Amino acid sequence: MVAAGDASVFGPMQDEMRRTVERLDMENLGLPYFVSYTVRDTRRIEVEGSFGALKNSDDSSFRRVGLDLRVGSARFDNTHYVPKDSWHYAPVTDSLVTENDYDALRYDLWSVTDRTYKAAQEALSKKKAYKSSRLIKEEIPDLSADPVVTAIQPLTTPSFDRGSWEDAVKRLSAVFKRYPAIQKSDVGIYWTQQHVYFLDSQGRQTQKNSHDIELHMEASAQAPDGMKLSDRRRIIRQDPAALPAYEALEAQALSLAKDLADLAAAPLWEETYTGPVLLEGQAAGEFFDQTLARNLSAPRSLWLEEEERMKEYFYSGAFSGRLGLRVVAPTLSVYDDPGIEFFEGVPLIGHYKTDDEGIRAQKVELIKDGILKDLLMSRAPTKDRKASNGHGRASSREFVTAHVGSLFIEAHKTAGSAELKAELIKQAKAFGLDYGIVVRRMADESKRGDTETLAAPLLVYKVRVSDGREELVRNAQFMSVTLRALRDITLASSSRRAHNYYQLGPYRFSRGEVQASIIHPDVLVTEMELKKTEEKPEKPPVLGHPFFSN
Repeated sequence: MVAAGDASVFGPMQDEMRRTVERLDMENLGLPYFVSYTVRDTRRIEVEGSFGALKNSDDSSFRRVGLDLRVGSARFDNTHYVPKDSWHYAPVTDSLVTENDYDALRYDLWSVTDRTYKAAQEALSKKKAYKSSRLIKEEIPDLSADPVVTAIQPLTTPSFDRGSWEDAVKRLSAVFKRYPAIQKSDVGIYWTQQHVYFLDSQGRQTQKNSHDIELHMEASAQAPDGMKLSDRRRIIRQDPAALPAYEALEAQALSLAKDLADLAAAPLWEETYTGPVLLEGQAAGEFFDQTLARNLSAPRSLWLEEEERMKEYFYSGAFSGRLGLRVVAPTLSVYDDPGIEFFEGVPLIGHYKTDDEGIRAQKVELIKDGILKDLLMSRAPTKDRKASNGHGRASSREFVTAHVGSLFIEAHKTAGSAELKAELIKQAKAFGLDYGIVVRRMADESKRGDTETLAAPLLVYKVRVSDGREELVRNAQFMSVTLRALRDITLASSSRRAHNYYQLGPYRFSRGEVQASIIHPDVLVTEMELKKTEEKPEKPPVLGHPFFSN
């Protein structure tokens, strides 16, 4: 019996799930001990423009199901294992009919369930053989025991004026006509209206909204020496009504164009630098995402048949096993609270009430005075943590792992912006340097190369020790940024900002993105290294841009 929610969707899910756990037994290999269905009902509108004209305007609707089917037992099942020659660790997903037709939905669910059950039995057999061949004695359960809850949210359909946004995209993309240095530019608005239905065989049932809207602006330029330069702006909310007014969006487009034009005219970074670095604004948010947030997530490691060849592609958080140790500067404390909806008026897209495994979101105290106290957990136990704390999340393309919701970073030793800059100069002088470094923008994690520990800094300024004068330079790269950088934070700003972004999943070949927020200060890191870029210049276009040539 469906407890609540949309019966036209939950009814077929419940009936097919009951048949699965009671009767799906191939050649006496055993019934599934756990099954969950996640149905995502999605409408997506994409509006894209360039140079003042529309490139694309599309409205589509679709429905997909993700299936987690487990055989064996909660102590040892078919998950957390990647067999030989497999480059993917992802759930089985399939399309469903978009109409609420009971028989058609039952058929689609039956089809994907049958296929998944066969694959699960094969994976369990291989996993048992792997365990035996490696003489593995220690066992960590594959599924935690957690409270069973029902959480039914009313489904909403926020309004989206497609015509108005088509006009806004054209106007925003026309901003780049004012800047001859910009070779290529694109503006897009991506509105995803999504209703999510979750049901598992242990009795959990959730119905929720998972809406998402992103305004994306990207541009590129080329310096006189041929070096390519690119950057983007992403403004992400859960409701179109929460986006800034057009004037603020236009200001972002102007900022992007001006930054790239200034970069194209800036001198090339030619040196190797070791010394203090002040990370401000967006750069501080990306720094904390790429060094801190992802290492608090996904603490469970996978068993890999080809460990040396594949381990870099199946990442687990580097803080796993470090509970009780200092992982950041002693002046910092960190907690995650998905229940908080706003920070200083800015909507936090990391806000949610129940995670993607039907567990209620919880506030988690992660770091206290630099010491790691806890980790974000899904229903995948670790050696040190056996239960979920409501942070199991995933896109439709990946298995659920622990993810950041809204990560709050607090500093106990703070200063104003002028004091931070003065301290940067003081530390640079102590290093015997003529200048310190300020980074104000950084590429996000999706732009990071396979061998890089931190994505490239985009807006880099030399700050002269003698008079504090700033000089923009281009095409610098970080060198060997390790987790020590978090422990080398010596001072933080008294103000904080919200960094809304998409956190990538941990497994490189099955990565999706989930909404996340980091509330962070600017920070001064006492020692980082930068070097000249390894990128090579490219030949400029044979003919100039036709608009500016005329």
